[in-house]
Amino acid sequence: MDDPWGISGPDFVVLYIALLGAVLLIRRVVSGVASRRAQRVDDGRPVAPPTVYQLAFLAGGPDRAVDAAIAALVDRGQLRVNSYKQVSQAGARPSEPLEQAVYDVAQLKTTAAIRARVRGSAVMRALETGLDQQGLLASAAAERQARTFGLFLQLAVLALGLVRLVNGLSLGRPVGVLVFLVLLAAVLAIVAAVRRSKTGARRPSAAGHRVLGQARAAASGPVPAGMLAGGALLGGAAAAVALGGWAMYPDEELSAALTPPMGSGGGGSSGSSCSSGSSCSSSSSCSSGSSCGSSCGGGGCGG
Repeated sequence: MDDPWGISGPDFVVLYIALLGAVLLIRRVVSGVASRRAQRVDDGRPVAPPTVYQLAFLAGGPDRAVDAAIAALVDRGQLRVNSYKQVSQAGARPSEPLEQAVYDVAQLKTTAAIRARVRGSAVMRALETGLDQQGLLASAAAERQARTFGLFLQLAVLALGLVRLVNGLSLGRPVGVLVFLVLLAAVLAIVAAVRRSKTGARRPSAAGHRVLGQARAAASGPVPAGMLAGGALLGGAAAAVALGGWAMYPDEELSAALTPPMGSGGGGSSGSSCSSGSSCSSSSSCSSGSSCGSSCGGGGCGG
């Protein structure tokens, strides 16, 4: 009769566990619905021919776009890679905006460092805005609304548990299990808040997936290298990296040198392989005693 809110402690614990589970399930369902809404309806209308950097963004986000720009500049000899896997300026400054942003920060920087500098730049935001205006990116608003709704539910359950906990303490009731459940609810609320605050890389919309699929099909089809297919330049290092990442770069040594480590690794050692467009002087690698000049570029290393 004297149970708080007319619910006994054990019954409230069961009810609270059920609420926690229900909120997690609702968040999952709402997230799935929001993801489908965010994909936007693809009406099949033709879009403006994408650039190679727009395709790179669709395929792998801002980092892939930066990689494609690095690949293009190294391939043209405007950037070069030394034996420490650092990229530096070598030729004339390019005219394309994203290539300019990459070129300007490429001062003995690794691929990972260049990505970090260019990822949030105005040029990258403009690239993203252009794709968004064409409907090629999933709606960020729909996904954010779903995360906000999930956070609201999680906070409501946390508040309910806190009120019951305070009430139980004031009445001198045992609340050990409820303390644990409230802490669990607090952790889930923090996770929901972090997820809501994270922006993350924008995903392609349904139309974006269609455009990306068409470009990949054209790139693997009987189209001569360098020809235009669907408006995207096929062939060349930039297109290969844009659609397939560094693993598709035509030079294996440069691919290995430019691919960022899986973790946050340090600089390369003096005994690492020296990457170049051809072979590295008379031998295929550079030793610490006799390095390949000061750097390796797209046209070779030597001097």
